[in-house]
Amino acid sequence: MPARDPGGPTDAGELSWSVWPARSRPIAAAVLLGASVVLGILVEQGTSDRVLGLAAPMFVLVSLSSFLLPTSYRLSADGFEVRSLGMVRSRPWSEMRRYEADATGVFLSPFGRKNWLDAYRGARLIYGGNRDQVVAFVEAKLAGGRT
Repeated sequence: MPARDPGGPTDAGELSWSVWPARSRPIAAAVLLGASVVLGILVEQGTSDRVLGLAAPMFVLVSLSSFLLPTSYRLSADGFEVRSLGMVRSRPWSEMRRYEADATGVFLSPFGRKNWLDAYRGARLIYGGNRDQVVAFVEAKLAGGRT
């Protein structure tokens, strides 16, 4: 997924970038939006409730916001920050114990081993064409925490 901006180091100890998957996959985004409209129509007709007909596709679209809307990431000496849908989630490196790098991003976890709470307590950083920079930054901050 290409970065919306080139990002890169903004100073000696910081890395920032943005990703917008829907921009790089416009057909998939259009299919999701169309399917949401169809869902709304089907729910409204099936329940005869306009509120549910509007609410159902909105819940689906909000749950897919990380794909449909831009997400910005910033890694600093103190921690990391994820900005999406008007919300900012920041965590200090001292809380993170483990990371898992794959082809699309890095998952950061506050647990030393895999845990069922990973999905709720961890954070996923999607690469924006800067895989090597992100992995190197995370490795430097979490030395010995790779799984």
